[in-house]
Amino acid sequence: MDREYLEDYSHKEKTEFEKLKKRIQGGRFSFDKDRFPSDERFVKLQEPIAVTVGPDTDNWSSIWTQIPFSGSLILLIPPMAQQLFEAVFFKVSEIPRVVDFIKEAGRLQMALNNDPLEYVGLDYMNPFFEELRPPYYHGAPGFIFATEEELQRNLDIFHTLASVKFLDYLRKVALSIDPLLYKGTLIQFEVTYAYLKAGRYGVAEEIENLLIDDPDAAYILLCLSRDCIIDPIVDLRSNLRNCSLEFFRMAQILPPFHRPQPRFPCEIGRFLMKKLTYAPTEMRACNELIDHYDVYDLQKVQESLNSAIVTNNPDIVNKNVEELSRILDNVWNDKTIPRKIKGLQIGIPLSMAAIGSVAAGPIGTIGGFLAGLGYSVADKLIDLETEGLSEKLAKLKTKSYQANVYDFKKKYKAKIAHS
Repeated sequence: MDREYLEDYSHKEKTEFEKLKKRIQGGRFSFDKDRFPSDERFVKLQEPIAVTVGPDTDNWSSIWTQIPFSGSLILLIPPMAQQLFEAVFFKVSEIPRVVDFIKEAGRLQMALNNDPLEYVGLDYMNPFFEELRPPYYHGAPGFIFATEEELQRNLDIFHTLASVKFLDYLRKVALSIDPLLYKGTLIQFEVTYAYLKAGRYGVAEEIENLLIDDPDAAYILLCLSRDCIIDPIVDLRSNLRNCSLEFFRMAQILPPFHRPQPRFPCEIGRFLMKKLTYAPTEMRACNELIDHYDVYDLQKVQESLNSAIVTNNPDIVNKNVEELSRILDNVWNDKTIPRKIKGLQIGIPLSMAAIGSVAAGPIGTIGGFLAGLGYSVADKLIDLETEGLSEKLAKLKTKSYQANVYDFKKKYKAKIAHS
């Protein structure tokens, strides 16, 4: 990609952003209904839409464990050297296959998190630009926070404070990872601080102090404030933001009302891939899940496992990945419902023949019969043709996540057995 091509690309992206600003200023943009970038900028976009977030590269490299459990996963690609790209995403030799996967299924989407001009010289990314034309993933314009003059004052304050120690620190961090990350990261931090300051967020004052006293802590707090406070506010596209357990743990330094909700799509996705596929946790396993399991079922079982983690482990923030894996294993192998079913089948003759005379009577008779078993079922009609009575009764006394995991394993029993 030469500079002329990317200059034209950048100009078109800026033009689209200016149109957005005019629509918002003219009251023609609905923050509840409209989306930016528009659906047309992506390939076969599907709800629910998730976006990967977090400063930890482990979250980036686990994209294949996230894709099957959302409608479309938007991957934000920063301008980065080929070596780092391959370390956190996938081999450049796989890009043509990834592009084909995106065009065929729409389950993975690409977007730029910097101005297209920042990608000059990154020729290995040519297929993304030529085949997909990914949008620059803009958020809402800054005037939703403050006037242009106020935002500029805030930027000036940031530069004054950052020039003492922080800019040198950021250069060293970028140099140790990839120098191309420096400019884009600095711009994101500038905007994050300016918006926080304009919004009168208390964390802005803490950042001011840390920029001078503790650049390392300032870096972490800026990353978290960007991902947990500002980005969710300005994001006009995604309704889910995927982060890892490590990121969630780091976010505990934020005030409670700014911390992300405990969701673990990376770890749960990795766990389910091991349980449900023959293949390693890369594109092959991702495709296997998409091909063999219904997307709604995958999303439902993932949410159920997440609910089990949060419900039974309120101190989950203090766990590590290995402990989380053991928790997931315990939930997956839970025998509560099978034990209840077996107990009912042994203790009471619940065959159709045994209760035929009762079932033939009035609804009140059935209700009395079932109430005698210790269940309140007056408001539940039991469909004996679609599910055994003992199974229905067993699930009445269990948590919803237990029932959902049990139903998933029952529906896909044959596939799971051969995984």
